[in-house]
Amino acid sequence: MDRQKVIDLAKSYASGGFLCSESVLLALSYFLGVRSELVPKIATGFGAGIGGQGMVCGAVSGAIMALGIEFGRNDVKKQEKKAYWFALDFLKRFENEHGFVTCRELTGCDFDKEEGRKKYEDEKMWETRCRQYIAAASGIASDLINERT
Repeated sequence: MDRQKVIDLAKSYASGGFLCSESVLLALSYFLGVRSELVPKIATGFGAGIGGQGMVCGAVSGAIMALGIEFGRNDVKKQEKKAYWFALDFLKRFENEHGFVTCRELTGCDFDKEEGRKKYEDEKMWETRCRQYIAAASGIASDLINERT
């Protein structure tokens, strides 16, 4: 999987109006060969930190969903890989690079309050921060896939 192509595709989806969570999942799914009407639908509610609540960054959530496509399981008896290693490894790498994994901490905005939403808009955070997180999440997930496959 070409890391830069994944990043570029995720950024393209974001430029086209998809949310952070949707953009990352769409790009990684494309390179994983997954075509489903459920992608990006399944990621929609994770945007802006799950329903706009500032919890786990949507780009992080989208990447972990995509990693689940590659490394997750369908069979409860299947235990070849340690459960959750891919999510934990991803979270550590993202946090190491950006300091946090939550939307509220990454943006410094409380979306529950008018001033938080205003700050987000005034500082054009979608362009100045969120797209960086989309690129980082896509890149880190593609690195993990390349390392483990």
